[in-house]
Amino acid sequence: MRIDDKMRFDLNKANEAASKKKTSASSAESASSTSGSDSVSLSDSAKVLAGMKNTLASSPDVRTDLVADLKSRIENGTYNVSGRQIADKIVQTSVEDLF
Repeated sequence: MRIDDKMRFDLNKANEAASKKKTSASSAESASSTSGSDSVSLSDSAKVLAGMKNTLASSPDVRTDLVADLKSRIENGTYNVSGRQIADKIVQTSVEDLF
């Protein structure tokens, strides 16, 4: 999975919206005193974002197994990447950034 600034921006917007909603809900709660029970329902988008946030928080920042493998291949001289593979990846990343 590729995480870029757009995803971080979307997560930040979701967090800001949630905190604004929480603030407005707490001020509305203090302004009105009701004797009923309160309920909260989250939209499907909020549930998906919360799940993504939890998954990202629980995943490691560095994939040590992959790093160790690449490091050993570089040291042994068996890590070879063609210029074509590099160019393909640059083009692929550029196209993904556009959309």
